[in-house]
Amino acid sequence: MLIHPPRFWNMMARSYARRPVQNQAAYEYKLDFTARHLSPQDCLLEIGCGTGTTALIHAPNVAHIDAIDYSSEMISIAREKANQQGVENVNFEVSAFDNWPIPAKDQQYDAILAMSVLHLVLDLDETLDRIRNSLKEGGLLFSSTVCLEGMEKYAIPALGAIGLLPKIRVLTQEVLVERMQAFGFSVEHKWRPENGSTAFIVAKNGGYCRWN
Repeated sequence: MLIHPPRFWNMMARSYARRPVQNQAAYEYKLDFTARHLSPQDCLLEIGCGTGTTALIHAPNVAHIDAIDYSSEMISIAREKANQQGVENVNFEVSAFDNWPIPAKDQQYDAILAMSVLHLVLDLDETLDRIRNSLKEGGLLFSSTVCLEGMEKYAIPALGAIGLLPKIRVLTQEVLVERMQAFGFSVEHKWRPENGSTAFIVAKNGGYCRWN
C-alpha cells in the first residue's frame, strides 16, 4: 500500500497529466535503457502507472502490459490516451499492488516497472517480496526511486506530514540496493542523473529469498 491515500492523486490527476516531465533527458535515458532490455514476447506489469505515458511508450516493444494505479482518475486518463493512440495491448486497471493477484508460476511477468513508487510504499520489504513472487526467475525489475540524503530528507517528509506533498519514505540508494539483494535480486545497473535525487536501478530476480 502507498503512504498517501488515492484522493490526493485523484485530485492531482488532470494537472499532473498536463505537467511537463521535470528532467526530460533523464526520463528518455530510462525509457531507452528499459526498451533495450525488453523483447516482443515479454509480458510486463507496471506498478503505479499514473496517466499511462510510460506504459504506452513501451507497448510497441512487448506482447502485453498490465498497468495498475490505485487512482481511478489516473487510470481514466490512461485509458483515454490508449483509445486515442489505438493501443490495444495495455490493460489499465484500478488497483493497489497489494491487491493485484500474484500470478501462477507459468504466468509470471518477464519484467516489472516500479517508477517513482518504492519511496511511497508503507512496507518496502513486503512490496519487494510481492515483486519477486510476481517475476519469472531471471525477470527484471526496473525502478526509479527518490533517494534522499543530507538535510533535504527532513524538509520533504515534513511537507508530506501536513498534506502539502505525498509522504515520502526516507531511503538512500545503499539501503534500497541492500533490501533488493536481501530478497534475492542481483543489481544489474545503477544510474543517477547529475545532482539528481532519483536512483534508476535495474535488478534481476535470482529466484530465491534468504528470508524463506
